[in-house]
Amino acid sequence: MNIDVNQAARLLCGEARRNRIICPGPGHSKADRSMTVTFNNDGTFITHSFAGDDFKDCRDHVKARLGLSDNRPIASVNLPSSSVGSGDEAAKIRAALRLWHSAVPIAGTPVAAYLASRELSYDGEALRFRPTCGSMVALITDALTDQPIGVHRTRLHRDGRPVQRKDGTKARLIYGRAAGGCVRLYDLEPPFGLGIAEGIETALAAPFRPVWACISASVMTAFPVIPYVSALTVFADHDRAGINAANAVGQAWHQAGKEVTLMTPPMPGTDFADWRAA
Repeated sequence: MNIDVNQAARLLCGEARRNRIICPGPGHSKADRSMTVTFNNDGTFITHSFAGDDFKDCRDHVKARLGLSDNRPIASVNLPSSSVGSGDEAAKIRAALRLWHSAVPIAGTPVAAYLASRELSYDGEALRFRPTCGSMVALITDALTDQPIGVHRTRLHRDGRPVQRKDGTKARLIYGRAAGGCVRLYDLEPPFGLGIAEGIETALAAPFRPVWACISASVMTAFPVIPYVSALTVFADHDRAGINAANAVGQAWHQAGKEVTLMTPPMPGTDFADWRAA
């Protein structure tokens, strides 16, 4: 069955990005963007609700909107809740996603001012601004499944300056789970080469697209081998933790038969965001 994704997006009151639509979930307002619908080459589709709507409701909603018969072999797949953890972890992930859904696009916000102060910019969907706590929030998704698992938050002043802790570090927190995850700043495209870096700012400064942020050196160390990615470029921070993480993930990908490139800025103690701003 052939699917016109742009037409499907109009029928679902959403927006299309290649084979994926982000749109309102069942029973949500037209301004809502809590559901994604991803179409496969064989005409099947996968739904995911960031609001926790039942996958059967999402499937039936999409079928009804697109005029698809229940007799057609259309599959709607939703990952079981156990795939993102159970008990306290699952509750933390749900709380993190509520924070994400209360945030707004970054244009004209302190997030845009903060990035501009670092000579960076971003027009994707992985970063938002949460006015109630004055923070840049980044969606953390599972590196293998793309399922949302947490949120990374950076506190900002109204003018975009980062809020500093007493020890001089930026006020940053992670809600939900970070292990096995990343901030997908840009979507993968054929031939499926990928860059990764520790921090969000470092990833945005890296001279490579698409690039994802691993949030920390420890998460980068265990960044999983993605079967359909053929080449990995690691933009390491030039410190012991950063280089060790880059070597660990590089070795794992190399052993899996992938092409691996490791890059570090020339000056010790810096990352690619520092190097770009110098």
